[in-house]
Amino acid sequence: MNRKQSLFMLTLASLLVMGGVAHAQKKTVQQILDTVDDNLLKVSDTTYNAEVSVIRDGKKIKTMTFEAVLKGLNMKRITFTGPGDVRGMAVLTTDDGLTYVYMPSYKRVRRVASHVQDQGFMGTDISAEELGTASLSKGWDAKIIKDDDKVWVLRMTPQKGTETIYSYMLVTVSKKYGGVERVESYNSQGTLVKSQVRSDWQTFGVITIPVKMVYTDHKTGSSTELRFFECKVNQGIPDSTFTTRSLMRE
Repeated sequence: MNRKQSLFMLTLASLLVMGGVAHAQKKTVQQILDTVDDNLLKVSDTTYNAEVSVIRDGKKIKTMTFEAVLKGLNMKRITFTGPGDVRGMAVLTTDDGLTYVYMPSYKRVRRVASHVQDQGFMGTDISAEELGTASLSKGWDAKIIKDDDKVWVLRMTPQKGTETIYSYMLVTVSKKYGGVERVESYNSQGTLVKSQVRSDWQTFGVITIPVKMVYTDHKTGSSTELRFFECKVNQGIPDSTFTTRSLMRE
């Protein structure tokens, strides 16, 4: 073997080794799901204020404000602060994934049934299911359909027993932030019916999250914009905050 042949073989071997290393570094589906969940679990709890605006034909027709409290991957409590006709209403997602609504005018709590999970909550384009969903790893099977320098795209299909209005979702995960930046939801006919775009990522303590979310209903063309403000983490919020009994005490 002459010198040129030796150099060629050495270069080829180096490329093969580098290719093998790069391939080994690619994450599995479970590792991607764990990345998203682990980033959310960097803090014990999160609180923030928010404004939600419903947009029709390019114009804001409705604006509401609320306070939100989150703990773990599933527990979430949203209490509306304005305007007056919705002030005091609350939405609770418990650790077992159930969703409840508190109506102050009736002083009662009711569970949101699975057959109405697809209805826009309080005139928005955000369904009760989307309001409560945080973790991707619970109740869904995932397959990687795209893996480039910036994102992973996962095709998510519901596991047996999972209550959902969607046949499947395409979820785009940012490699830079380790969080979800886009969700596209499809019905049983394979038609895109709803999408979420998450942007304006900001860091609070050790967690980086999107503070703007836009939900679009592709059946009607309407959209709802959600913006977060005054985010705080690790406030020491007890689990008792996320019970139906706690809603009745407000």
